[in-house]
Amino acid sequence: MATPPTPARLAKLTRTACKIFSTVYNPTAARSGNKILRERLVGPTVSSYYPQPLVHFRDIKAAFPQLNLIDTDEKERLDEIARRKRRGKGAPKKGIVTYAI
Repeated sequence: MATPPTPARLAKLTRTACKIFSTVYNPTAARSGNKILRERLVGPTVSSYYPQPLVHFRDIKAAFPQLNLIDTDEKERLDEIARRKRRGKGAPKKGIVTYAI
């Protein structure tokens, strides 16, 4: 009948197994934080959660003021607002409250 292995031999076996399987040898079972360190990093996932900001025409216009770029959509919008105001269909003035009595 075989005798049970000695504690020193079991420790050596455990140490060798840790080398083979690339795990941490921790004979005293001390808290080391390895479980946390093995986890996948969260930073890249969090930083890629929001999409990249879009580049708008106003950003390009602000970056290159010497080009004197004209935003045709914005100009058309302002012209439409001016036309509506001339016809009396514009937005009401802010801050003035009138009640019909």
